[in-house]
Amino acid sequence: MAQRPRHAKADIEKALKEAEDAHWTVDFPFGHWGQIWCPAHACRVSIWSTPKNEGNHAKQIRRAVERCPHQKPGEENDA
Repeated sequence: MAQRPRHAKADIEKALKEAEDAHWTVDFPFGHWGQIWCPAHACRVSIWSTPKNEGNHAKQIRRAVERCPHQKPGEENDA
């Protein structure tokens, strides 16, 4: 798999790494920066390159990963 570039915002990069640890896929380049997909390829979150508030955007990413209904039982994110 090809390496994706680091996100310029530290909080968002950390959230993306947590999503990857939960087996989500980062699709780059796509749209404003990229997007992430759940393992079932059913849930999608757009990733912005320069959000107004990087902390809130990182929380949105984490929330989507935690609340994904396609997560298999016992595969919860330990973040």
